[in-house]
Amino acid sequence: MASRISGRALLLDVLAPALLGGAATLGFAPFGYYGLTLVALVGLVALWWRASARRGAWRGFVFGLAHFGSGIYWTFVSTYYYGGAPLIMAIGLVCLLTIYLALYPMLVGAFAGATRRLPRTLWALVFVPGAWLLAELVRSWVMTGFPWLSLGYSLIDAPVTAIAPLGGVYLLGFLMMAAAGTIALLFAGTIAGRTVAVLLIAIAPVALWWLPAAGHWTQPSGEPVRVDILQGNFPQEIKWRRDTLAKTLSRYRDMTEASDAPLVVWPEVAVPAPADRVRDYLDDIAALAAGRDQTVLAGTLVPDDATGAYYNAVLALGAGEGRYYKRHLVPFGEYFPVPGFVKDWLDGIDMRFSDLGFGPDEQAPIEAAGLRLGLSICFEDAFGYEIARALPAAGVLVNVTNDAWFSGTTAAPQHLEIARMRALEAGRPMLRAANTGISAIIDAEGRVRERTDQFTVATIESTVQPRDGLTPYMRLRDRPLWLAAFVLVAAGLALTAIRRRGR
Repeated sequence: MASRISGRALLLDVLAPALLGGAATLGFAPFGYYGLTLVALVGLVALWWRASARRGAWRGFVFGLAHFGSGIYWTFVSTYYYGGAPLIMAIGLVCLLTIYLALYPMLVGAFAGATRRLPRTLWALVFVPGAWLLAELVRSWVMTGFPWLSLGYSLIDAPVTAIAPLGGVYLLGFLMMAAAGTIALLFAGTIAGRTVAVLLIAIAPVALWWLPAAGHWTQPSGEPVRVDILQGNFPQEIKWRRDTLAKTLSRYRDMTEASDAPLVVWPEVAVPAPADRVRDYLDDIAALAAGRDQTVLAGTLVPDDATGAYYNAVLALGAGEGRYYKRHLVPFGEYFPVPGFVKDWLDGIDMRFSDLGFGPDEQAPIEAAGLRLGLSICFEDAFGYEIARALPAAGVLVNVTNDAWFSGTTAAPQHLEIARMRALEAGRPMLRAANTGISAIIDAEGRVRERTDQFTVATIESTVQPRDGLTPYMRLRDRPLWLAAFVLVAAGLALTAIRRRGR
């Protein structure tokens, strides 16, 4: 009997949540099996169905360990192979990050267990999805946020994209969890719960049909503009070597000379040296571009003479005007929120340019080729509110990145998936330049019009149609979602407390 109980506990408390967590990752790029993610969430709701708060928390934690461990394993590659961190430190940081991220489904599981005696229909359709929504919002904010693998990203190719301009990726995640609760009710709910579930399943296609199309909220503005996106393809292991610098500068100059587009976009830190050390080269590129009424957006590092810090920057060279400094830095990748003596030690182990300066919160769009461009650098496109800062002024979004940090892992496809969601939420096309790929042109409905293969030298030659207007999500951002999430979680806890007092 004891062995049967322990075997059942092993299945329900360890094996099942771990398998479900791993399966949930398969809904994200490069796999794209979003139906499998939904099935995994149905299983997770079933595991929480009658679990206590303690057991629900544990099952959520195991789910999170498997999900995030399989989804963000590539942080080890960037930290150890390219970041210069010692092996033990790299392993420790990845484990700590995975454990930290797993705390969020753990807290949702604790909430699910604590509120399990509420009416089952409300619990499955409203309160648990509300707790998940709050968890994802908090995860996007704490320690500057790490919103990777938010549920809604798995739906970028699902027939629900019209929802994204209304409430963004987090509304999609809430609805996905509510859909999981709906399916769970079909199998384990009361007669009333099953009836509600059937009605919701019948109504959902009609509601989706009734919603305005994703492109409804913004309109074309002006004429399409020719653009070239350059992918120089310098692997991270050689990118910063001094003997590679001349080859890097030569390649980007040659690729730019071969372009006659009014706008040319280089990747993040395409020039792997501080701007003051390659000033003659940048002036040469500016003169070349200006002579052809062309603008080159060049990624480089710009020093701050007053503080000694470096900014991850994009400079408009040639006919255009402006510059952009990255403002949302990656914790433990681009800056270290640690005391000064720890930073001194990090300098001693040569974690190159891993403690950068923060750009200003408010920066004007770059003006080039008759376009107003909303810039983001690398990780910044993981945050909808960062994109919203440039709107409605910007007609085109530009993201420059260097996903070579993650080699051939799933990080680059996941990052492209995130960029697609930002374009969809904003109702703006996005130009995406990546050092080793995946570079792409994404339309205002989040569809990839053109893209490169990874680890190739490539140029995308195309046009981009600027747009104006604001989607509801860009206008309101996440504020209504924060309010709704707090109200739902507070209501669930309050109703639970009232029921307990009434016994």
